[in-house]
Amino acid sequence: MNPVRIGFAGMGYMGQVAHLRNYAGRPDCQVVALAEPRPELARRVAAAFDIPKVYRDHHELAADPEVQAVVASQPHLRNGAIAIPLLQAGKHVFVEKPMAGSLEEAEAMQAAADAAGVILMVGLMKRYDPSVLAARERLHAYLTGGELGSLRRIHAHCYGGDWVQEALPPITTQEGVPDDPSFMPRYPSGMDTEQGRQFQSYLNIVAHNINLVRFLYPGRLTVQAALGRRDQRLVHTALLSGEDGVIVELSAGSMRSHQWEEETSFYFERGAVKLFTPSPLNRQGRGRVEVYTCPTGKEARLEQIIPPIGWAFQRQAEHFIACVREGATPSSSGRDTLEDMRLMEAIFRAMILV
Repeated sequence: MNPVRIGFAGMGYMGQVAHLRNYAGRPDCQVVALAEPRPELARRVAAAFDIPKVYRDHHELAADPEVQAVVASQPHLRNGAIAIPLLQAGKHVFVEKPMAGSLEEAEAMQAAADAAGVILMVGLMKRYDPSVLAARERLHAYLTGGELGSLRRIHAHCYGGDWVQEALPPITTQEGVPDDPSFMPRYPSGMDTEQGRQFQSYLNIVAHNINLVRFLYPGRLTVQAALGRRDQRLVHTALLSGEDGVIVELSAGSMRSHQWEEETSFYFERGAVKLFTPSPLNRQGRGRVEVYTCPTGKEARLEQIIPPIGWAFQRQAEHFIACVREGATPSSSGRDTLEDMRLMEAIFRAMILV
């Protein structure tokens, strides 16, 4: 079985800490090239991970016939400018979340993937976390079996905290990233510069939470209302509705904390399922699921599900490699993520500021 030949576009913090280490040295893939505009950083990373070819930019990477797939770990406002030429060159592409800076740009990325017949996958790694998969399995049983009655409410809450924890340090240099006019921000239509900047901050946090809700709940969501701080719209609450009258509440913000605070809860008539996801870059982190059932109103049971450790970023890399090898559609595909972009843009536009 020949290994999948991978190229990397970008060797910044996330490129090294969250992604490269999960591909380098695997028997089912080979990192054959990297593109990085900072020459010293590129040289040092290539030497450390035994990467044979170094390019200045993604255009040179796109022209390399040996590269089958590219992991493009970039600030999301660059995703379209980098991914589209790679997709047009016939490369399967992985981009970090959020998918793009606007729904329009995300649609252009997916159109390029469709035209070339290649895979576009988005780095919504929580879908691959063992605790998320355990919660999804249990929720599916309750939603289809009816043991807990109808689903009434979903609450997704993320105030962040220490998302790095004990992550391995990256290779660094003092080089700055050269200016490139092709990476000019493309904000959604009708947003001025300040609104566009706040929208990007909002996207970066909320992308995971809206995607988690959609992954765990199969019904279509509709935005009803949103309330946010005028000085920082990331601090907000949004109300959505699902099918059959399900109320969905999303709340997000940021705080300094030694721990990670993220919870997604599902409330039924006769019980609840609560998912607590681990800090993103903690390789040994472990999420958990709490299941509360009260079928009679008098007798109750609390069950805690603690799945085995399985770092979501590593499992995500394994999934991308398998999809490229098998020609399969990724769980976090670009096409599926378009719905996240639609909802997030609708929430932001509906937001009442206080």
